[in-house]
Amino acid sequence: MEANVNEHITRSQAHTIVATYLGWSLDAFDFFLITFVMLAIAKTFNVALVVITLSITLTLSMRFLGSLFFGPVGDKYGRKITMVISLIFLAFFDTLVAFSPTITVFLILRALYGFGMGGEWGSGFALAMESLPTKARGWVSGLIQGGYPTGYLLAAIVYLFIYPRFGWRPMFYFAALPAIAVIYIMITTKESPVYNEFKKRASFRQTFTTIGKHWKLFIYLSILLIGMNFVSHSTQDLYPTFLEHQLHFSTTYVASIAIAYNAAAIVGGVISGIISQNTRLGRRWNAIAFLLVGIAISPLWAFPEIFGRSSLLYMAFLAPVIMQFIVQGAWAMPGVYMNERSPAEARATIPGVAYMIGVMVASTASTIEVLVSSMFHDNYSYSMLLLVLIIFPLTAVMWFLGKESKNARLDATAA
Repeated sequence: MEANVNEHITRSQAHTIVATYLGWSLDAFDFFLITFVMLAIAKTFNVALVVITLSITLTLSMRFLGSLFFGPVGDKYGRKITMVISLIFLAFFDTLVAFSPTITVFLILRALYGFGMGGEWGSGFALAMESLPTKARGWVSGLIQGGYPTGYLLAAIVYLFIYPRFGWRPMFYFAALPAIAVIYIMITTKESPVYNEFKKRASFRQTFTTIGKHWKLFIYLSILLIGMNFVSHSTQDLYPTFLEHQLHFSTTYVASIAIAYNAAAIVGGVISGIISQNTRLGRRWNAIAFLLVGIAISPLWAFPEIFGRSSLLYMAFLAPVIMQFIVQGAWAMPGVYMNERSPAEARATIPGVAYMIGVMVASTASTIEVLVSSMFHDNYSYSMLLLVLIIFPLTAVMWFLGKESKNARLDATAA
């Protein structure tokens, strides 16, 4: 019988929601610090902007290796302890970025940070989904995944108040913030009841045997998450640079826009999760609907001056707010969907590794956008729109090809 049959959220479950949301938020915060200061970092180390965008590719690629390591650890030793270790690891190395003497050291530290980042999501999401009532999964999935734009929003705030006065290096002092999540998790959070069902028989061999039995599912989820990660990274990573470099907005305005569209993203994720749980759309059609709306509004997002220069300030604020509401609405689904479809004995590994495979492939998004924009005289609008019009429809098709998972059992015996 599934461990979380009670449909009311207990105090312990509420702590689990807060812990996983906080962990993913501060994880993402560390990642997004760099997106606001790529031009400044390139100037400091006297390298081309494309070198700094490649550092994003390196960081996101290392998340894949981190998931390969931490995923099986989470399935053998538990979701909670694995989440804690990965948070400590990533916070330590990203804080050291502030003291990078050369571009080489900078790249190495960001790579090590990425390795730690690869372990947090899989164990954190498994911990939450396995601990909560079935009816809460949809909105909690949207909320926890909303930790990603929350981290982006926090990075924008640090950029707004720290960068103009102190430069980019002190921004990375705040990369130590995940330690707050570690303290909270250790004090308040219990291990997943589903993991406790099978922990006596848990082993690395069992994890990989389970993956082998479900290899078709693993491949499908990996391809789906490649599309979903392109959806997010193609609309997020380069956008602050686009506002600063192409639209010539000030630091204050860039940060203000980023804060606004990430706040909208958080709301979009929660609303999407509620819709998926309480309507006939379910997980798949809910994601498809949000992606189709994203395609429709993409011209306004990529060309905010489309109605003339007089509307630029208004549209440059409104369009990304709507776009990130849509993007995060679609992103509310992968966490709950992959956990509902994955067997318990490999639930920290299959979703986590599939996610990070998607991250690794999609890590090229900002580099692709920079290189394609060079074909249009460094106009980022064309490259951003092109990627959206290719990626969003293909990802919608992948969702259509999947099976619905709403209200699936998550206990160990269901695997």
